[in-house]
Amino acid sequence: MTTKSVLLAVDAGTSTIKAVAFGVDGTEVALAKRETSTYRPEPGHVEQDPDAVWDLTAAALRDVTASLPADAEPLGIGVTGQGDGLWAIGDGGDPVGNAVLWSDSRAAGILEAWEDGEELDAIVDQCGSAPYPGMSLPILAWLAREEPARFDRIDTVLSAKDWLKYKLTGERTLDHTEATVPYLDKTTERYDSGVFDVVGLPEARSLLPRLAAPTEVIGAVSGAAAEATGVPRGVPVISGVFDVPASAIGSGAVSAGGTAVTLGTSLTHQTLVDGPQPEASGIGMSLGTGGLWTYAIGSNAGTPSLEWAAGTLAGDVAVADLEDLAASAPPGSDGVVYHPYLSTSGERGPFVDPDARGQFVGLTPEHGTEHLVRAVHEGLSLAVRDCVGHLPGEATEVVASGGGTRSGLWCQLVADCLNRPVSIPAGSEPGAKGAAILLAVALEESPSLSAAVDRMVTIDRRYEPREAAADQYAALYDLFAEMRRELQPVWAERAAAFERSISGARE
Repeated sequence: MTTKSVLLAVDAGTSTIKAVAFGVDGTEVALAKRETSTYRPEPGHVEQDPDAVWDLTAAALRDVTASLPADAEPLGIGVTGQGDGLWAIGDGGDPVGNAVLWSDSRAAGILEAWEDGEELDAIVDQCGSAPYPGMSLPILAWLAREEPARFDRIDTVLSAKDWLKYKLTGERTLDHTEATVPYLDKTTERYDSGVFDVVGLPEARSLLPRLAAPTEVIGAVSGAAAEATGVPRGVPVISGVFDVPASAIGSGAVSAGGTAVTLGTSLTHQTLVDGPQPEASGIGMSLGTGGLWTYAIGSNAGTPSLEWAAGTLAGDVAVADLEDLAASAPPGSDGVVYHPYLSTSGERGPFVDPDARGQFVGLTPEHGTEHLVRAVHEGLSLAVRDCVGHLPGEATEVVASGGGTRSGLWCQLVADCLNRPVSIPAGSEPGAKGAAILLAVALEESPSLSAAVDRMVTIDRRYEPREAAADQYAALYDLFAEMRRELQPVWAERAAAFERSISGARE
């Protein structure tokens, strides 16, 4: 009987944990999912129970291993997941309270104080990018100030995937993508614990675990983990990367110039470059392999605009039904421009403005539902261009993933707005596949990332930019960007006026 080798991967997202078994050729063999719970005990606080996340991960792995063919042999496990946040553990390995997630904002005041002082500039000089409130260093500073007893119990700083790797192996590690901001020296790509002195936390110097490159085998599945997951004891576990760069790798972007866009509830954009860039927007991260760095910009714009259009503009139709309606309007929507800033949190990329709000500009009585629906698709696509245009380097290839890629119209408009071909990889789990690709390289199933991608990533379809449309959207982008810059003081005035009106109503 021939043994079938499989690569196990875990993608522990904020809302869903996925365990996937892939063949060494990238074919999906088995998939299991578990939904997580998120807690918001106070305004701005966003937390998860680390033990519950581990239990859900173990259950998903049990489902996958139980569904494998009898002759299947797991070669190893790659883990990815939500990035940043603070998944701190004590000396004995137990969580020090709930994990604080990347979306938590309790440390916003800490960042403001660092920006007013010299701390933030020093951090950027060291690692290349500024931290945001949901990163571990500002959260640590907040705990030291607000919950010192809890802070004193912390022995090791981990992220979500590294917590799961610890539960699998007993090893405490952090990879380069998680560590770059703000713990690495960008020139050496090694820890510079002097950052703790910069922010007045010298006692935290010992909290960083061993730095492990993404393709390093950091340990093996322990007996306890084997019993919990169904994965055989001794199976190797690698360091990996968090979900944003993992999705790029799983989509096929593994060389300089490769640009990955995720069309989801929010939009994520990243591009790979050779080494840290002297001046760049977005958050830069060392990949810890081949001298590559990735720079990422996230936007709050995304599929909620399409869902809103389907429910409000088009009379409560399915999102998929918007395509024909939008296609009946001409490119440029006869002069209607849409800014897709629907989030109540405003926008975070490529500009930061909590007061940013969505709007249509240019309406006349001649415009119908089809014009507005097309303008929504175009506005989302121009927002993608806005973010990609602020990334360093030149996009030589673009891959797209996420639920939004089910829309052929949206994918075509992204190609037109970027004036670049856009490829859509087969499969629905690019993050997990990225973890599996790294695993294949670590276990020498493939000699390099590019070879692993050639073997494991299949392109489902490709959208070529249309010359006439690309020229038109280039002109529209200039208008789109200029209008959103001019509207920023209007957004601020709107927010202030609304607050005054609410306060008056309360009185």
